[in-house]
This record gives sequence, structure tokens and C-alpha cells, in this order.
Amino acid sequence: MNSTTTVLSLFGEDTEQDTETRPPRAHLGMRSAAARLVAYRDTQADDGEQRALLVVDCPFCDHQHIHPAGLADKPRLCPRHSRCVAQPTGTYYFPAVQQ
Repeated sequence: MNSTTTVLSLFGEDTEQDTETRPPRAHLGMRSAAARLVAYRDTQADDGEQRALLVVDCPFCDHQHIHPAGLADKPRLCPRHSRCVAQPTGTYYFPAVQQ
């Protein structure tokens, strides 16, 4: 039985040739985003309490991002910021949350 070994690139590690052809990503900075609170019942939890999600309208990719916010009767709405998964150099924050 013959065995061969091949080295694969992992987690965005590319060969030197590939990195030279890619333009550097532009830093998109930080922008405010509209967010709203959505309550739901988690069927996996045994406590029967409603949970809350923050649904954010992303200013970078025009999609919605979802963040856990704890229990619906005491949601975590503290000031926070997140990074857009489609545009990783863009950070958004939600100063106010619609309930």
C-alpha cells in the first residue's frame, strides 16, 4: 500500500502567489445599525421561559444578523458592537433597540 501526503491550506492560509494577487481589504469603520428585540420560546430549554434575540439590520451587507439577548423578561440590551460576517472589516453597533 502506497501512501502520499498533501499539505492543505487551512483557515485562509494561502500560498504566497495567491496573497499577492488579492487586493487588501478596505477598513469599513464603525456604523450604527437599527436593532429590534424578538421574543421566542426555546423548545430545547426545560424552563419554559421565553428567550430574546436582537435582530440587527446590517449597514454593510444589507442582511440581518441575529444576536442572543438572554431571557425575554430581562433582555441584555447593553451597548454592544459586533462585526459583520460578510464584511469582516466593518463593525456595527446598535445604540437603541426597538421593543
